[in-house]
Amino acid sequence: MATNGSDPFRYHPTFTLPSGSIVHTWLCDSPRAIIVLQHGFGEYAERYVKSHAELIPTLNINGFEVWAMDLWGHGRSPGTRGMVNVRLAVKDHLQVRLRAAEKGFRVFLMGHSLGGLITAVSVAKNSSSASDGVILCSPALPATMMALGEHAISLVARLAPTIRIPIPKSPLEELSHDTHCVRQASQDSSMYKGQISFLVAATALHEARQMWPILRHWTKPTLIMHGTSDSYTKHEQSEHFVREIASEDKTLHLIKEGYHELLNDADYESTLQTVLGWLESQLC
Repeated sequence: MATNGSDPFRYHPTFTLPSGSIVHTWLCDSPRAIIVLQHGFGEYAERYVKSHAELIPTLNINGFEVWAMDLWGHGRSPGTRGMVNVRLAVKDHLQVRLRAAEKGFRVFLMGHSLGGLITAVSVAKNSSSASDGVILCSPALPATMMALGEHAISLVARLAPTIRIPIPKSPLEELSHDTHCVRQASQDSSMYKGQISFLVAATALHEARQMWPILRHWTKPTLIMHGTSDSYTKHEQSEHFVREIASEDKTLHLIKEGYHELLNDADYESTLQTVLGWLESQLC
């Protein structure tokens, strides 16, 4: 486990999964629980230190240890930038969950955007292990495609996985209403800002297709937050997800006119309090 320096947020322990992906840990004294945080496509775990309402320091201050994996091709993890096999990411996510649970604390899972899909599939496939509750923020929850369309995407992914899909991409300006946050994202050289590849699309669709039919077994306490003006992911899919899961403790929090990065958006303070309040309610 690597660590150095004196700044507890910049310099913090990390470890490497068998896949090569890097997992960051932000520890705190006498933690009340561990949050396994999964970032979205194109970003990276350490972005949540100073961006996203300084989520990681805020969680630490409130007694939550944070574990966060850099997806393959993101952050400090190796690989071509933006190239992640979602199926393998789900397996990595389960390893992080299980390792966190070994510490003996309660474990809550939180995922944003593509990280929301990875978190959701991880739980749906392994619902009995290492999760006491789930928070999904603007999750990417693709609907099941017609078999022919998904097969075509999978075929291209096998033949040329690195080719980027030539479809219009939502502009950075639609990440947040806050122009300062948008400017920070545009200037962040650690963020991948290109198109998604056929590999990402094919594996995301495959994992989502496997997830939807087994949501009837989902019993974990769940909070989902989504902006109604999100152009990156669809809030209607979050509504559908909430209807499908069997959990009796489920909350859908729709933010009117909210953009994709809710913890960077105009109403970020309210969104942050929703997260903290929900966690407190689960610990009571």
